[in-house]
Amino acid sequence: MHTLKDLGDIYSPATKQEFQTNELIRFNNFALADINKKALIGAIGDPVKIIDNLEQISNYEIYFYKHSVDKFNFLMQFHFCMEDFLFVNNLVKSSYILVPEDKRNILKRIQNKYFPDIALDFDKGLNIKITDKTGNFLFSKDEVNFSISYIYNSSALKGLINTNAHRPSPTLDSKIDEFF
Repeated sequence: MHTLKDLGDIYSPATKQEFQTNELIRFNNFALADINKKALIGAIGDPVKIIDNLEQISNYEIYFYKHSVDKFNFLMQFHFCMEDFLFVNNLVKSSYILVPEDKRNILKRIQNKYFPDIALDFDKGLNIKITDKTGNFLFSKDEVNFSISYIYNSSALKGLINTNAHRPSPTLDSKIDEFF
């Protein structure tokens, strides 16, 4: 996330397939409502990097974690604002090329672990959104990079988006001169 527009885009992703589930959206067996900094560090360890106070949003922190399993590399970004968990984005890469079969297998693992009640149709693409009974959702994004985001549909996230929705983002013209 780099701008307020990015935050709004995360909350309203463009997807090809949408599903509902009676199961709770979970990340690493945590219900999204249970994720906080202390629990995260207890389960995964200390982040490799923390970015705090984004240019446009104060009291905003991103905890970065990197993990590798076999040929897969995961870059997880946990977003917090004023201590409230907002969402996690998990960027999935490969030490080789992440092929469509790898992406399908990752989504199948998530489906089997958390959503056995959903029948994913990979012939319709890999951009999928699954919403739980509380309004939390996850979505996969298969573009230049492949990522899976888990969005906690909290009042903190909605308030942050609504509060900053009409705030202008710096324009390219106002920022580009800093680099010349």
